Amino acid sequence: MSTVVIMANSITELGGATRVAHVLASGLASRGHRVELVGLEMSAEPHTFASTADFGQTTLLPTPVPSASDEDGRARADAQITDGLASILEHLGGGTVITTQVWCKEMLDRVPHDSWRVVGQYHSSAEAAERSGDRERLLAAYGDATVVTLLTETDAKAFASWGLESVQAMPNPVAFWPDSPSGLTDLVVTYLGRMSVEKAPGILAAAWEKVAPLHPQWRLRFIGSGPLTEEIRSMNLPRVQFVEPTQNPQSYLLGSSVLALPSLVEGFPLALAEAMACGLPAVVADASAGVRELVDDDVTGLLAVRGDADDFAHQLDRLLSDETMRARMGRAARTAAEAYRLDPILDRWEMLLHRE
Repeated sequence: MSTVVIMANSITELGGATRVAHVLASGLASRGHRVELVGLEMSAEPHTFASTADFGQTTLLPTPVPSASDEDGRARADAQITDGLASILEHLGGGTVITTQVWCKEMLDRVPHDSWRVVGQYHSSAEAAERSGDRERLLAAYGDATVVTLLTETDAKAFASWGLESVQAMPNPVAFWPDSPSGLTDLVVTYLGRMSVEKAPGILAAAWEKVAPLHPQWRLRFIGSGPLTEEIRSMNLPRVQFVEPTQNPQSYLLGSSVLALPSLVEGFPLALAEAMACGLPAVVADASAGVRELVDDDVTGLLAVRGDADDFAHQLDRLLSDETMRARMGRAARTAAEAYRLDPILDRWEMLLHRE
């Protein structure tokens, strides 16, 4: 069995990338691998992830990293992170380090790690890397990685065209697989994600203003927190519920009939894959190759024009108006999500870990 260190910016932050890191750590540990999950900093709002598997968890800095303007504080924080990371790697001796985010690889490069293979991950899309200006940073950090994993074949091909020599597609696994799908009897549209600009809950709110009067029996549920929560609350939309972030998204998804994902930026959205595992059809903004890999338009869900509240409202209206469509798409979505169950994804990870 292998020794695996999985590094994340924070292992206490609520979000898809962090949850994937915990799922991967738990899955590999359950197969007998020696796993240490390492967070660089503590989240400002720490969240605990439940697990039944036996793996180590270490947060190197017990507070969030100071801002760049606090040069002395930042230098002390960086030193504490690198000292702690060097100690862990020396103690474990060698194996594979998975850096789930770019900052992790940048900090890894500050400490000796000659006895470790490095797998660099990127949890967004190639399109997002170009739009955000992260492309050059990614290439600089991951140029010497043993392997770089991207969420889709499309993203892997793009990174290869930029000059990375060893790239591989590796989708995220779903964290759970319910024995039975949603019955699609609760007339609830669910949003599951951070209430922030890039996730675009405002697009959904604007769409709901148009759709809600047409479907008075339906409710909208926002699950998450973030800087846009109060702004959307203040819109006083009809039949809207706000729920704090949850450790049990499965129960909410099984009590829904539609997922709404209006994001402006996405990678391989875990909330969408999990909703599909629950047999939910979805209306999803066409925001990445990962979205298009998950959503076969008019088969497993409906794609909407990114950033267009009118089109999102139109697609949502189509789905809420047609019970037969919802049932057909929900069945197809659950079938498509089979490919992203934990065991087949772990099989792919073990092949990668054992590859020379």
